[in-house]
Parts: sequence; C-alpha cells; structure tokens
Amino acid sequence: MILGLSYCQLSFWGNVVSAKEEEFVDDEESADENEEKIEKFQLAIPPEDGKNGYYVTRPEVELCHVSKVGVTKYCFTDSNGQSMEGVLSQENEKASIEKERFQEGKNHLSVWMEDAEGNRLEESSVEKDFLIDTKAPTLYLQTPRGEGSWYQKEVVLKASAEDGEQGSQINWLSCTSGDRVLGGTSESMADFRIHLESTAGEAVYVTVGVSDRAGNYTEKSCKLYIDHHSPQTMIEGIQNYMITSQPVEVTYRVTEDNLIRKASACAKRKDPAGNMTVLEVTDWFESGNEYSAKQFLTEDGIYQLGVKAADYAGYEDNNEAQVIIDKENPVIRYVDRLHQQYLKSFCWNYPIEEWILDFTSYTYSVSLDGKLYHLGEEILAEGGHILDVKAIDSAGNIGTAKAYFVIDHTAPQVVFSNLEDEKTYEEEKDFQITLSNQEDFIKEIRINGEVQKTNSRSKIYQYTVQEYRNYEIIVKAYDRAGNQTTERISFDIVPKETAFQKITRPMREKIVPSQKKEQKENKPSVQASFVKKLCFIGIGILILMIGSVMIGWAVKQRRNLKKEL
Repeated sequence: MILGLSYCQLSFWGNVVSAKEEEFVDDEESADENEEKIEKFQLAIPPEDGKNGYYVTRPEVELCHVSKVGVTKYCFTDSNGQSMEGVLSQENEKASIEKERFQEGKNHLSVWMEDAEGNRLEESSVEKDFLIDTKAPTLYLQTPRGEGSWYQKEVVLKASAEDGEQGSQINWLSCTSGDRVLGGTSESMADFRIHLESTAGEAVYVTVGVSDRAGNYTEKSCKLYIDHHSPQTMIEGIQNYMITSQPVEVTYRVTEDNLIRKASACAKRKDPAGNMTVLEVTDWFESGNEYSAKQFLTEDGIYQLGVKAADYAGYEDNNEAQVIIDKENPVIRYVDRLHQQYLKSFCWNYPIEEWILDFTSYTYSVSLDGKLYHLGEEILAEGGHILDVKAIDSAGNIGTAKAYFVIDHTAPQVVFSNLEDEKTYEEEKDFQITLSNQEDFIKEIRINGEVQKTNSRSKIYQYTVQEYRNYEIIVKAYDRAGNQTTERISFDIVPKETAFQKITRPMREKIVPSQKKEQKENKPSVQASFVKKLCFIGIGILILMIGSVMIGWAVKQRRNLKKEL
C-alpha cells in the first residue's frame, strides 16, 4: 500500500534514517552482474517536540524503498490497536504514515526488509514507539460555595487534574497568588488552604496550574472573598418573657461592618385555639451599616420573636424573645369530645399540657360525679357519669368544661317474641325479633342463611313462616359502646296432625327419637326432608297394615268362639 505524501516532504523533518548517508553507489559497478546488493530503506521521522520523549503534535512519517531487489514491509499499530500494513517493492516507491493515523498514547511502527526468497533481514529493520500526548490536562477547581462567594477566615480550594488514560499523566500541580506560591504537589489532586484576607470587599485572586510529563500546561484562576466578622442582631421595645394585656411595639435591629447578605425577622403566634401563625417582617430600613424594622402585636397569643442576619462570608447571628398577650380564659380541650358518648370504660390520661392550653401558668381540678378524680384512674361502673374540669390561669381567667357520658360493657340482648327454641309448630308461625334495650341496634338477621332486609331505625321485626321445614334464625346486634352479640334459635314448621298421627305419635317418637336433634346438627337439605317424610308415610302405612291384620284376627277369633258356644 502506498500512502499519499510525496518524498520531497522529507526535507521538513529533522531525522532521516538510511542504510547510507553518502550518495547512492551504482550496484552494477561494485558487484557481480548476476548479483545485486539489497539496500536498506529510507525512513524520515521528525524529532519529539515535547518533554520526556513525547510528541505534543502528531508527527508524519515517510518511508522509501530504494533497493532494486528485495522488498520493504511495514506495520503501523496505533494506541487503539488498529493496524496498517504495506509492502514496497519498486525502486523509490514511497509510503507515508499521516499524522491523522497517530492516536493519543503509545503507537508503534515496524519496518523491515525481505530478500527474494522472503527471508527477513534483521539488519535492515527498525522498531519505533511514538508517544503521543497533544492534549493539555483537564483542571477542575472547587470551593465549598463556588467562585465569587464569601468565606470565613479561610477557604479550602480543591484542585484536581486529569490527563486521560492515554495521556502522559500529571507532572506538577501548583497554586499561586501573584508572586506568592501557596503550594504545589506532583499528585493529581490537592487541597490548598487559602488564608489570605480580602480588604475593602475586594477579592483575593488565586491561580492553579498543572503540567503533564509531555509538557502540556493548563491553568485556571478564581477569585475568593474571605471575611472575619459577623453581624449583630437585637430585639428592642420588650422584656423577654413579659406578659401583658396591652399591644406591643417591637423593633428588630441588625448591624454589620461589611455588607449584609440577608436579614429576616418574624413573630410566631400561637392563638388560644392552638393555631400557629407566622407574622413575617417585610419592610426593612437601611441607615449606613444598620438595618431596622418595626412590628405591632395586638392579638392574644404567645409570640415567639426572632431576628436573623447573615453576611456574605456566611457568618450568622440571631436573637430570640417571648411575649405573651393574654386577655382570654384557659382553653380546656377534649372534654367536648366525651359529651354524650357511650364507653366500655373511662380513663382520663392525656398529658396536662395537651388538654389545657393557656399563655400563662395555671392550676386545675378534675371531678367525676362530684368527687375528686385522679388522672389515669379507670372507671368501670355502668351508668351515666359527669366529668367536670376547671382551670385558672395566673391572670385570674377561669376556664371550665363539663361532659355527660355513659359506661356500658354489657352486650345487647335479643328478644324472640312468640317463639321458643327447639319447638315444633303446625302449619305456620308468626313471631317478632327485637332488643331488650331499644337504644341498641340490630346489625343483621339471617333466616336459614338468607340475610333479611333491616333498617337502623327499626327496632322490631315481624315475620310469618309457613313452609314445612326446619328453621334457624341468627341475629347480630351491637350497642353504642361497641358491645356485640350473636343469638341463634331453631324451630320446625310441620303439617297439622290427623287423629291417627296423634295416636301413633308416641310410637313414631320412639322409632326416631333423635330426629330433631339430627336435623339441628346436620341441617338437612330439602331432599333429605322429603326422604324423611316418605319414611313417616311408610311407617304409617305399615302401622295401618298391622292394625288391619290384628283387627281381622280378632274378628276371626270371635267367630270361632261363637261356634264353640
């Protein structure tokens, strides 16, 4: 393969490797007519233009086959493993390795000659590594709050440099400010502590430079602001923790030797109902190096006052105070929730600060049914009770709360009117379902598993059943206190008995004494009931037949007795 550069370009490079530096000699005059000498190729390689054997610009290499016999072969492999091979066999045939072929990192060129038989001539071979690094290192600078920010007393400037996998790698990393060297290292990362102080609000300029082994160089500059002073805050016009029934005028004040970055003030008000409101200060007045703002407080509440200020170096200062404006009675919570409630038991165990709210100190008393009640005591006595709470604050305001409630831990009682368990009724049955306490509620009624329609406002349910079968009724009920109960009752509806069935009932009950018990336990299906009815009919027919035989036998005996007489 022959590449595009002309051989005349060799004159621009400073290193030409040749088998001879003198002029070419005519081989026909120095050798036998039948034998020609193989002359070594010419290879033009520019010198390294970087440090430590590196090229900081990509070179261009030219190869020329000058021999009349033999061949020149070459193989070029870049740092990515991509190869380019070629053979030069004609006299003065040329090939070029263009600069675009060279990649960052280590590239390798092999050139050798072979005779007519393909034997490699080791004395006519060249192996050359090309170390390429055309890219300057990448430099990163980082400060805690970024360039142009203010810092307290000192700032740590983090510097890190990268030269890539194929680069020559970092040689030196340094930090300076003007002619002053602040630090240096051969590592790729460093923390430089800058203690220089800004004056008159001016920045301190710092420069970080990095060089790699090939000689490439990168530098970056940044400006830093370093301060040593903090602002001062004050709250004026009040005394801390004062209690008053009059409006209050508060003055917030901030002073700073340098520039104030931010000033804020607010009053957090907790009203008698426990609601929180934040009253922000929005209008500030500037006078020289001082900021001030005023706020008027008129409503009842506990006011937590606060003022904050910060300068550009991050110094902060704050001040806090509390003011109470109280014209109202203490607030007693949760008692109203108890009023008209039905409970299984009663126990008042709330933390005091949770259910009595006032802006000042207070005393309190709790009584139950006119007697002193001890907080946390459990009351189980059923019936109505009265809870009475009283609180008096330090200003003499009085707060009271009262609640009536009922304790009930007895489950509801279901009443089945005109109906008895395990009874048998003929033809049909009318009955009612209700509750002994009409304030309780029926949750569900099921007749033989089928849910009946109920209404929470209905207290009495009336039913009539006529189908001949076994019935099971399940009733679920609950009361206001959450007590629940489930009641069951079973009974039978059968056809009306004939005179004969009434005569034979003792025999039938003796034959199948456990029929009703089995029906209740096993809950027979309609088909099973039909089979049992057939059994009853069969037994009846059998009894009729036996009766007929006995009557016939008695008549015959009577006739025989008359003949004998």
